[in-house]
Amino acid sequence: MPNKIKRQIFNYLLVIIGTFLLAFGSVIFYSRSDIVAGGLSGIGIIVNHYTVLAYGVNVYDYVVGALTAIFWLLGLIFIGKDLAIKTLLSSIIYIGFSFVFNRIPFFITLAETFSGTLGGTTPEVGHLILCGLFGGIFVGGGVAITFLGGGSTGGVDIIQLIIKKYTGLKESISSVIVDGLIIVIGMACLQNWIPALCGIMSSIVAAMLIEGVYIRNQTSYQVDIISEKWEEISRYAQDELERGATIIRAEGGYKGEERVILRVVFDKAQYEKIRTFIASVDPKAFVTFTQTNAVFGEGFKNNRQKAKKKKK
Repeated sequence: MPNKIKRQIFNYLLVIIGTFLLAFGSVIFYSRSDIVAGGLSGIGIIVNHYTVLAYGVNVYDYVVGALTAIFWLLGLIFIGKDLAIKTLLSSIIYIGFSFVFNRIPFFITLAETFSGTLGGTTPEVGHLILCGLFGGIFVGGGVAITFLGGGSTGGVDIIQLIIKKYTGLKESISSVIVDGLIIVIGMACLQNWIPALCGIMSSIVAAMLIEGVYIRNQTSYQVDIISEKWEEISRYAQDELERGATIIRAEGGYKGEERVILRVVFDKAQYEKIRTFIASVDPKAFVTFTQTNAVFGEGFKNNRQKAKKKKK
């Protein structure tokens, strides 16, 4: 089996595993404990709280499923089909897992046991703290693993991307705003401070997991390519990867022949793509990959620094 296909299968497995963990953490640890930690699960918990009080009906999975579909459509309309394709698999799996965890008796009993609500009892503080802690671990780990597989969990992340597209606001800032707003609404609606504080703790734990598992794995690379097909490779880098290419005129040390060195800088997620493309157009190309510590500029980190204040 070609390495490209193996890599794709591995990425799909990562997306499935990550989405499983995300749904498990949201339903098993959050929903029965009324822990609002942001995201679609937080909205689902708020709506479900009122439907259970008024009608005794659990609609958590239906709310989350409907919102997932709506946000996916918003992403397709405002962000584009590339994002929609990345989030489609995870969105479908997330809806399916949410339904299973929220409807199958075994998982219902498991969730009620962890939350301390088995038999209709009120959860104690210890149960809420544990649910907040492990919910954050499962949710943060699930999101990070999904990202490592090249997927996206969609949900309120779509709103953050739309905000970034039309306002330029960074996703890290909009994430805090959106999730913070959901948590505050949860506090006001549920009027229970202990689950609310556990939700804040859980969101911090999830963010730490994403930082540790995913963000620190996002290494950048530089590739130098010597190939007769350098023009074709350059077009691929610019059109498909949306990365600029630098052309370096050089002279061979042995025969003194004039050569072209094509240099491209890209992130870890694009490593396999460019390596596979180069091998397909010119198997004899001389290619050198170098891992970089930091890359600044368009498409990467911002290199602007605040000017130092002069001492008076």
